[in-house]
Amino acid sequence: MTMEVQTHSGSASSDVLIQMDVDLMETDGGYLRVLVGRPEYLGYENLDELLPYDGTRGVVGRSASAKTGAFVARTEEDGYIPRVVGHESSLERATAIRSLLHPNVFGLKCQPRKVYFSKPIAKLKSNTLDYLVTLKTGQKYYLYVKNEESLSKPKHALICEEIRKQLPAGYGFAAVSEAEFPPYVRGNNDRMFLAKRFPDPDADQRLLAVLSDLIDVDRFTVEELVFRCELGPKNTDKGRAFDAVLRAIADHKLVANRRELIDYPTVLGLPG
Repeated sequence: MTMEVQTHSGSASSDVLIQMDVDLMETDGGYLRVLVGRPEYLGYENLDELLPYDGTRGVVGRSASAKTGAFVARTEEDGYIPRVVGHESSLERATAIRSLLHPNVFGLKCQPRKVYFSKPIAKLKSNTLDYLVTLKTGQKYYLYVKNEESLSKPKHALICEEIRKQLPAGYGFAAVSEAEFPPYVRGNNDRMFLAKRFPDPDADQRLLAVLSDLIDVDRFTVEELVFRCELGPKNTDKGRAFDAVLRAIADHKLVANRRELIDYPTVLGLPG
């Protein structure tokens, strides 16, 4: 996914666009050129403190085609208190989950800003942006999530151009399509998200101990790590070790090619 940071100094001719590729090369094609922060905490604790949905408009409703809905997530911006995250399609859900997983993400807001057009575009007078992602560096990006076919139409090119013109100074903008989320990427991200929702400190510590014992070994499979963790003879014990590996990949403590489905034969490495 490519994002643009747009700064304003009074006129359109003085706009400065800085392109920046998002996500690590070993994830799904891009490379994030900012320092990796601490892992996001996405567990289920303290759900009684649930923060309300805070978008400028509601997203959950009935649809004959789109997969609308909501789930609960935590961000550092909200003090790791859980908040409702809404989505109007499976693509929006996938976009939100990838953002929440990334250790550089500080906050995620749904339907954060309504942009009124200077003149109607195909009878549309405004657009409410889908997400606002805040990085731990302080950078902020608005996301416009649409399928690839829609983005190829002139109407959406005009909408994106109008949105860019009205962004606050220093805010970035990205149009996101399903090209960013083939099935294996969605599958990997969903499983990593679920693994992080159920913390298992004992399994995580055991995995770190196994990794620290590896000498002169720069490549190994998921299956080898699960075997070395020796959490027990049951399939549930192997599942705990597998989830610990998924959490380590999500937190960039292990490097995997996320352009293929992560499974027991997947070859992993250490960052650096």
